[in-house]
Amino acid sequence: MTIDALLLFDPTGTNITVTAPSTNVLDLGGPRDMGVGDNIPKIEIVIQQSFAAVGAATLNVHIQSSVDNITWSTLAESSPIAVANLTVGRQILGIDLPTDQPAQTAGIGRYLRLNYVVASGPFTAGQVLAALVLNRPNPTAYASGFNPAN
Repeated sequence: MTIDALLLFDPTGTNITVTAPSTNVLDLGGPRDMGVGDNIPKIEIVIQQSFAAVGAATLNVHIQSSVDNITWSTLAESSPIAVANLTVGRQILGIDLPTDQPAQTAGIGRYLRLNYVVASGPFTAGQVLAALVLNRPNPTAYASGFNPAN
């Protein structure tokens, strides 16, 4: 998985304790038909610090789109994830970005964000890394830990 800093919803160490949108909003530059193909963008969220809560808190992640960066609509969402399943290193969401068919809609809006919905919370600890990445069919193009010279 290649992570581009310009495609980060939440950088490493982002705390999630209550319902809130992602740290960053991605500006795609205009409405998009992400199409269907081998390299469909994927939303990856990885737990960087295990979550904790006093009660039985759950986390639900919404992928949201907007044409004006003000009004948001949910394209897809995870199921509620129990605090016991939010452990360090775990990938809690690894789904393809929903694709719109041009004949049905105007495409995904210009802006994209995640919205973290906490139920029966708050969480007392928990950190994530979240990004939009390419789902590459050949993940062995580079060795693990390879850093290209810029």
